[in-house]
Amino acid sequence: MRITETMMSNYYIGSINQLKDKIALRQRQISSGVKIEKPSDSPTGAVKVIRNDNQLSQIDTYLKNIHTGLSFLDQTTFALQSIQDEVLNVVGKLEELNNPINQQNMSLYADMIENSLRLMVDVANSKADGKYIFGGTDQTAKPFVYSSDGQTIEQNTKIRGYNKVRISQEIEQRINITGIEIFGTIVSADGTLDKNSSVGTIVSQSRTVYDNLGNEYNLQVNIEKTNANQYQLTYNITDGGGNTIFTSPTAAQLAFNPTTGALETLDGKSPSVINISVPSNRINFNLDLSQLRETDTNQVLLNANQDIDIFNQLKIIVNNLRNGIPPTEEQRAAVNAFNSKVIGKLSEIGNIINQFTTIESMLTQQNLDITENNSQVNGVDVAKAIIELQNQDYLLQLSQKLAATILPKSLLDYL
Repeated sequence: MRITETMMSNYYIGSINQLKDKIALRQRQISSGVKIEKPSDSPTGAVKVIRNDNQLSQIDTYLKNIHTGLSFLDQTTFALQSIQDEVLNVVGKLEELNNPINQQNMSLYADMIENSLRLMVDVANSKADGKYIFGGTDQTAKPFVYSSDGQTIEQNTKIRGYNKVRISQEIEQRINITGIEIFGTIVSADGTLDKNSSVGTIVSQSRTVYDNLGNEYNLQVNIEKTNANQYQLTYNITDGGGNTIFTSPTAAQLAFNPTTGALETLDGKSPSVINISVPSNRINFNLDLSQLRETDTNQVLLNANQDIDIFNQLKIIVNNLRNGIPPTEEQRAAVNAFNSKVIGKLSEIGNIINQFTTIESMLTQQNLDITENNSQVNGVDVAKAIIELQNQDYLLQLSQKLAATILPKSLLDYL
């Protein structure tokens, strides 16, 4: 076959263009640091890179969530420690008031305890990242405010609900302590309901509850069976004279799991506390039904985590001191019990922080491993690429010189 000058020109032009393409590719690889520019460069490698990039994106999101959560938890820890410092200060003052000599200065002690109370309320209303630390999921109002007459501290009825962040594909972790669980009064309905009882059976239980001034009232809870594994709950509050001051607006619908006996839904939703608020009587507490079980006996008890919340307990102590009444042993015990509760919540937060830091370390290591894998699949050995670039550039120059001696001048002009 006859080799024409045109064929030789096309061959040299094609070879030179290939070298130029390789040089351009090496330059892009050195600049970008990656070998695979499009899936066709390496279908298997491209799949690995895409999968790794998706994992890295998820890990980055989880790490950001963890950092956000840790920041909020640190602020919560600081707030609780500040509150505990004031509580311990109050405990010390209450102990000093056991001394008859100090009881001659009750007004002074009232001022000191009230100062601690105001600091505690301020901290309880503090924010982290623009959110009330103890506000739960409701951020529309301060969790705690003084009443218009300044005699009591009123509680936002919506300071419940957990703020959660996702820290792995399977784990969504809460990052807050709600105002209700640390400061609120919670009446728990504990015990069992008889699954074999007939429809219409009513189980009733009552206990004493208190308003923010320390006045006693009676709470009665009634649970009536309406169907298999289903009940309705009503309640009412009466004063010392037997007068009804509040009745549940509607009956709450309870449904129990027929297999486990656990409370499954409350009004068709996951069980949560029922807030009972009677502003005209300064009554505000929460009814928790989560511990109720359906078994083969009817035995329900009402228990409270405290009679009066810590803020109003301290306010009562202050008012009594101003009226010459020393604190009682029950009041001292209530303050000490709250201190123990704060310690428990600090420990709870510490466990969450430990979980966050453990998962953070794990995710950071995963990030390094996946990044290393990506580098092996798609990374560029810059030193090697530079040497290859120099070799290809040398070959290009050599090819151009060779073409200049072999091909007609028209080809050089074309080049």
